[in-house]
Amino acid sequence: MVSADLVLKHGKIATVDKNFNYVEAVAVRDGWIIDRGTDAEMEAYIGPDTKVIDAGGRLVLPGANDSHMHAVHTGYTLSPSFLDFSGPSYDCMEKILSKVKAACEKAGPGEWVFGCGFVDGNIKELAAEGRIMNRYDLDPVSPDTPVVLTDFSLHSMVCNSKALEIAGIDRHYPEIPASVGMIDRDESGEPIGRFHEWGAQNVLCEKCPILSDAELEEAIRNVQHALNKEGITSHTDILGEGGEHVFRGTWGTRPIEIYEKMAEKGQLTARVSINVFSAVQGAESYDAIIRGTDRAKLPVFQDRNWVKADAIKFFVDLGGPTWQRRGVRPEGSFVTAWGLEEDELIEEVQRTIIELHRMGWQIAIHSCGGGSMDACVEGFARANQLYPGKDLRHFLIHCDDTTKALAAKMVKNGVLAAIQPTAANIVFGWNTPVLTDKEEIFDYQGYTDLGAVLTGGSDSTCFSMNWRQGMQFCLTRTTADGYCARPDLAMNREDAIRLYTINGAYQEHMEHVRGSIEVNKVADFQILDKDVMTCPAEEVGSANVVMTICNGKVVYEA
Repeated sequence: MVSADLVLKHGKIATVDKNFNYVEAVAVRDGWIIDRGTDAEMEAYIGPDTKVIDAGGRLVLPGANDSHMHAVHTGYTLSPSFLDFSGPSYDCMEKILSKVKAACEKAGPGEWVFGCGFVDGNIKELAAEGRIMNRYDLDPVSPDTPVVLTDFSLHSMVCNSKALEIAGIDRHYPEIPASVGMIDRDESGEPIGRFHEWGAQNVLCEKCPILSDAELEEAIRNVQHALNKEGITSHTDILGEGGEHVFRGTWGTRPIEIYEKMAEKGQLTARVSINVFSAVQGAESYDAIIRGTDRAKLPVFQDRNWVKADAIKFFVDLGGPTWQRRGVRPEGSFVTAWGLEEDELIEEVQRTIIELHRMGWQIAIHSCGGGSMDACVEGFARANQLYPGKDLRHFLIHCDDTTKALAAKMVKNGVLAAIQPTAANIVFGWNTPVLTDKEEIFDYQGYTDLGAVLTGGSDSTCFSMNWRQGMQFCLTRTTADGYCARPDLAMNREDAIRLYTINGAYQEHMEHVRGSIEVNKVADFQILDKDVMTCPAEEVGSANVVMTICNGKVVYEA
């Protein structure tokens, strides 16, 4: 019998196979699982050079998958100079401005100050005046240093007057198409320093200093270490021409090449599936998306088990469910990233879906509201009818306004839902009154029972990468601040685990090699300090990762 490189024993190992079996031990060779079973059975694989890890009776799971996040951007936000304004503590302008002022005083000549995470509605001065942050709020503490801050959704950016001056954006700057985004102006036509959506942010950020290749590589190392700390061994990223200048190049094309070079050197500690943001200049239109897709130049991926790019990503809703169903949305609230009237918009979105499907691309669509979701799913149905026989596994991202009827149609047409339970934990109370099914929204178990494939992500940097917090919401339907609706619709634990493991692998067309602990799959594991399969549901989110193993190697140890 051959010797293993690694034997993990004395664990409660949830295989997440078809029957959700448990075993005690697993043997690994060359980064692949070669056997699993009892401790006694795996002892035969232990040789003089075998690394033996004693799990100490703890729960062992497959490495987690983050099915929707902005990874390089997240890695950049982890740098010491980046300003983090996330969390409820940033509830007044004084707290934000004092941090901006300190950063400006520290900045050298030509340096810009960047940050993100604030929520306009949570800042008491802005809420009292019924407005959002603008350049005039920032100017008193940053007269000579350009400042750019993004709100928690990433869809809206505020800058100071110095940044506008450098970018050459004043009252004479031409209006941009609605499909590109929006630059807010006052009554005299003067820009107030607020930019909405990626195309508009590109306009400003073209003049920002972008990160070097070395800095992008460091951002990737930082985020992958942070993911490993959460037990995550595979993730998505959104990169391409549409975000070339956004967030200092962390959404652009160069990181794709850098991921591949790092993979070839064996420097990645998590596997990456890239959703290509192809839209020219970030514009959301058939022409921009198809033209950008046609001219996308991707590297030759040497090992697609580490890095690949099979999906095209585009946006329909704005930051949240801004395209709701006609019978639900308040009068005058219809707004999308495409800037078209509804009937024309439906036709253009579906035409885009059909063409990308014909070209053989998997499609990933930012779709939150019910009107948006209905239009996209019907587009997928039409694409399947016109060009049948393609197992592309298109997916919608966010899916706030899913109903059981729509979930059944998604199942019939092979459409997946990339959801973010950690985000639902935040927006549950906001969305419950305004979406179609009211208190039955986020009925993840109901959709799963219909056959829907749901995958779990974080949407980092917007929300936490801690997937156990997302699982806790799935089990309790209770937010961190105590809001709860229809706890009887809670998800069972096995399906909640599948959400973050095998289902994510399925979305990436990689379920044959990862997502469960089975022979001939990669050796990606996580060991937890708490048994999330048996502990009280309200304690799941506090479980910590003791160790993460990727490709048979320990990449994180507490």
